[in-house]
Amino acid sequence: MRRLLRIAAHVAVIALLYLMFSFSLFLGLQVNTTYGNIGMVVSIGAVIAYVLVVRRRRSLRMAMEDEDR
Repeated sequence: MRRLLRIAAHVAVIALLYLMFSFSLFLGLQVNTTYGNIGMVVSIGAVIAYVLVVRRRRSLRMAMEDEDR
């Protein structure tokens, strides 16, 4: 059950990142290019932060599993 919740959380975060990226494209194409550029920077920053958090948690989990052995 815990694994299923973890997968659902990852899917939700990825969907929100996609929506953020799509909204920044909308801002850039329909509203103002400056807002679109700001939105793209924020979107890319959020994606990088998500990847770093997932990698860090995975490496910590692997280290804890190695200590248990």
